[in-house]
Amino acid sequence: MNIQDDKKPLFKWFWNSYVRAHVGVLFIALIFMSIEGSMLGVLSYSIKFLFDNVLVSNDTSSILFVAVLIFSIFSMRAIAGFIHRLMTVNVCQKIIKILQDRMVGHLLNMDVGFHQKNSPGSLMDRVRADSKALSESVGEAFMTVGRDGFSLISLIAVVFFIDWKWSLIAFLGIPFLVLPILLLQGLVRSRARENRDFESKANVRLDEIFHGITDIKLNRAEKSERNKFFDILQVTHKVRLRLEAGMAGIPAMIDIIAAIGFLAVMIFGAIDITSGTKTIGEFMSFFTAMALIFEPLRRLSNVSGNIQVAMASLERVFKIFEGKSSIVFPNLSKNEDEFDKVGLEFESVHFSYGDKKVVENINFEIEEGTSNAIVGYSGSGKTTLFNLITRLIDPISGYIRINGVDLADISLKDLRSLISVVRQDGMMFDETILENIRFGKPMASDLEIRRAAKMAYVDEFSNKLKDGLNTVVGPRGSTLSGGQRQRISIARAFLRNSALLLLDEPTSALDSQSEKLIQKSLSNLSKQSTTITIAHRLSTIADSDKVLVLDNGKIVGQGKHDSLLQESELYSNLFKSQVEKKNDE
Repeated sequence: MNIQDDKKPLFKWFWNSYVRAHVGVLFIALIFMSIEGSMLGVLSYSIKFLFDNVLVSNDTSSILFVAVLIFSIFSMRAIAGFIHRLMTVNVCQKIIKILQDRMVGHLLNMDVGFHQKNSPGSLMDRVRADSKALSESVGEAFMTVGRDGFSLISLIAVVFFIDWKWSLIAFLGIPFLVLPILLLQGLVRSRARENRDFESKANVRLDEIFHGITDIKLNRAEKSERNKFFDILQVTHKVRLRLEAGMAGIPAMIDIIAAIGFLAVMIFGAIDITSGTKTIGEFMSFFTAMALIFEPLRRLSNVSGNIQVAMASLERVFKIFEGKSSIVFPNLSKNEDEFDKVGLEFESVHFSYGDKKVVENINFEIEEGTSNAIVGYSGSGKTTLFNLITRLIDPISGYIRINGVDLADISLKDLRSLISVVRQDGMMFDETILENIRFGKPMASDLEIRRAAKMAYVDEFSNKLKDGLNTVVGPRGSTLSGGQRQRISIARAFLRNSALLLLDEPTSALDSQSEKLIQKSLSNLSKQSTTITIAHRLSTIADSDKVLVLDNGKIVGQGKHDSLLQESELYSNLFKSQVEKKNDE
């Protein structure tokens, strides 16, 4: 689907996916809109009765009736307007809720490569701002068309009923508006799309500023970052101004045509009244209806602007749903007994980012229940192997098997439930310590969480806090130290107690005393799992059953610690450099 050129499929998709379910409620709302809108026609025609039967004839007996009639008209407008607006807004909010929920669900299922290409700020803008702008613009357009459409019909009926010649004179200039309005619609749509893009850039920049606030302060870059954000605001302001100018141009042209129409009607109307062919009441009723006609007509002319704004957001929203994850999981689950314990095999595995080879011809086997390690210089491909095992990425070629079963044949639920991962930068949420540990196993009881916290020595620092495990850790765990955050990540792994444990230097942010305690706990946990550790400090993996040595994406050695010291020059150099560094300290 070409979303730039073809509106109909987009609106059809939006209608079928989100609006159709609410047709019944919207139809009832439309009935109340018709009541509110048609009351303007009744009001304008009642002016004729007021002038001819009361004011001109000096008949005061009908004053109360006219007053009650006008009061009733405004009361019915108020009640009908309140009801249809409430119903429409309720539907819009439901659509926003469902749309945002589905967008987040879709984005959560996208592969890591997609999230590397799209900044969090941009995706946040799509989910929150675009979905809201889309639903609210469509809702506003629906209410305008419904309410003002009926107003326009009832008022046109009144003016033609009073005098069709006056009506034709008043509307004579309308056809001349068609071409300028079409041109302005095109301008508004292009500006609306451009405006959303720049607003998204502003949100992305803000997201980066607030994420990097510490580095900004340390590098005294506050002024520079503020200037960059202001430059985006400047461009956004200019684009927004052009958008508003385009949207304001349509009602402005209508006002000019209205002024010409009123001038002509005043002249011809005065002639008909003085000649006695029309009454003052008829003229005032016509004049009132004409005065009221151009206000809904102006609002209806703005509907095209609202639709263009909605289109700009709809295109951006649809692009999200158009994206497909490159990682596809089968739906069928395997027999749980197959994965009670886990062995792992890599066969001729290659992976590249574009033209850059990251891992090349990787072959190794890991037996179930063993302790293993991966070592190598930075950029050698260690983390890539972890990402391949967890299927955050897929190999370009080759096979990865768990207990002889290809990863591509294991469902997402089965694969991820097999694996616990402790990363150096484990994510913390702005919730309590308890809830951050529960993240590893959402259905876990408080008792299980407290047991895991104790095993990971989280209780050593949480017991000193006023609220203990119920302490809120702040955005991304900002109130905790790096070591404390790492202990929480380890507690998650203890809680999950998975068959395969992947540790990305799990004690790098800990002091030596805490490291010893955690290593002891990890050692106990490893007895129940197959463990693979990315290690920077080789002393921590001396007892591993197997060590894989990586260099530039290739395995250049594998075996036990002692044999690698003799057989692998790279491993030996790594170990010696760490020993020398420790002696220097």
